[in-house]
Amino acid sequence: MSDFKSTYDPGVQVSMDEVLCLHRNENLLVGRDWAVDAARDLVEQAAISSYPDATCLPLRTAIAELHGVSAKQVFLGNGADEVLSDLFSVLHETYDCMHVLDVRFKVYDLLAERLGFRQEVLAGNAFETGHIDSDNFQGFAVVDSPNAITGRSVPTDELMQLASDASSFVIWDNVYGEYGHDAIPTPLPTNMAFVRSFSKFYGLAGLRLGYCIAGEGLIARMLAQKDVFNVNAMAQVMAMEALRRQGSFEALRDKLVGNRDRLVQGLEQQGFSVLPSNSVGVLATHPGHSGASIQAALLERKIAVRRFDDERIRDHIRVTVAPMEQIEHFLATLSDCLKAL
Repeated sequence: MSDFKSTYDPGVQVSMDEVLCLHRNENLLVGRDWAVDAARDLVEQAAISSYPDATCLPLRTAIAELHGVSAKQVFLGNGADEVLSDLFSVLHETYDCMHVLDVRFKVYDLLAERLGFRQEVLAGNAFETGHIDSDNFQGFAVVDSPNAITGRSVPTDELMQLASDASSFVIWDNVYGEYGHDAIPTPLPTNMAFVRSFSKFYGLAGLRLGYCIAGEGLIARMLAQKDVFNVNAMAQVMAMEALRRQGSFEALRDKLVGNRDRLVQGLEQQGFSVLPSNSVGVLATHPGHSGASIQAALLERKIAVRRFDDERIRDHIRVTVAPMEQIEHFLATLSDCLKAL
C-alpha cells in the first residue's frame, strides 16, 4: 500500500463517444484527421521495429531553430511531466525546498513528495491577484504560467525577477504558453529552464512528448542521467511533422482564443465569475450553486467538466474550450442545469 499523500486525479474517465468531454486540458480544435493521416504516412519513416534515436538530435535541432537557441540547450522527454521529473531530480542535488504557486499543477506535489522536496508557497496570493512577490527571492521555484488549473499568467517580469539572484533557479512551466503568445526570454538566464509540450498546441497528447530549454551545462547533466530511449520513434517523427505545420497550428490557436472569448461571455451572461485565462480552458464559479452540483448536473446530461478539491477552488468548474457548436451546446445545457438546480 502506498504511503504517498500526494496523488494526481486526471478527472472522470468517460467515453468520448458518449460524453462531451470538456474536462481535459486538451486542444479540442485540432482534428484527429491530421494526426491519423500523418501517422499513416510516417510509420515507415519511424521504423518502429528498431530502437528510436536516443539523442533525438534532429527534433532537438528543429525545436532550437523555432526558439532561436542551440540544440545543446534542448532536452526532450516522455511528456512535460517526465521532463519536470528529470529537472527536479538534477536540481534536488542543490535545493531541498520547492517554491510553488498557491494554486498549481498538482504533479508538482507528487514529484516533490517522491523526490523529497519540501514545499513553500510563493508570496503574493497569486490565485486572487495574478501576481507573485518576487522581490528578494532566493531558492528554487517552479511556476506554471499560464496556470494549469486557472489559466492565469504571472507577468513575465515577475518570473524573471525570481531568477535575479544567481543562487536561485526558476522553472517556467509554459506548456500553454502559445495561447498567451509567450516567448522564451532572450537571452535565457542560466538559472532558468523553460518547459513546453507537444500535447496542447500541437494536439499530440497521446504521444507524450515534452521538452525544456535551459543552459547547456544543465542540459548535458540531464542527457547524461536520462533513460536511454525516453522518446519513442513515432513521437519524434510526428513532432517533426507538427513543427513543419507551425503556421496551421498558429491559425488554430487564434481560432481557439476567439472561441474562448465566446465561452467566457456565455458563462458571464449566466452569472458566473470567470478568471482571466491564457490557456485552453477557463475556471468559473457561480454565486448560487456549488461546483459539485453543477458538475453532477452536467454529467447527467452527458457533459463532463473538471472540478478540484482544493479549498480555494472547490466551487469552481473548469471548462475546456471546444469547437463553437459544442460551446453553444454546453452553454444551452448549462442554462437548463441552472434552472433545474
